[in-house]
Amino acid sequence: MEKRNKMVEGMLIGALVGAAISLLDKETRTNFIHNGKQVGGKLKYVIQHPQEIADSVRQQIESVKTAVDDVTEDLEYLRTKVNQLKETTPQVLEIVKDTKEVISKHLDTNKGK
Repeated sequence: MEKRNKMVEGMLIGALVGAAISLLDKETRTNFIHNGKQVGGKLKYVIQHPQEIADSVRQQIESVKTAVDDVTEDLEYLRTKVNQLKETTPQVLEIVKDTKEVISKHLDTNKGK
């Protein structure tokens, strides 16, 4: 158990040292500060308006549920149509075959006249 704690501790120290070294670059430091301010502003807004955020999340969840329901209905409709096609296709093929035979017999009969 002790080794695991040392490993995690070493990883955290390494990450902090790496972050500190990367902040020596002015552009990285500027980006870090800018992004930190943006995240801080967003966090402040979330803390000050929790109900608005909760309502927004609920609305997005409801929107996703509606979309999933619509897709499910569409898939069920397509499945029904495919099954109908499976049932009617052999019947249509049989009708076409019978019609071809009748026309062939009729043409053969008329050739002899």
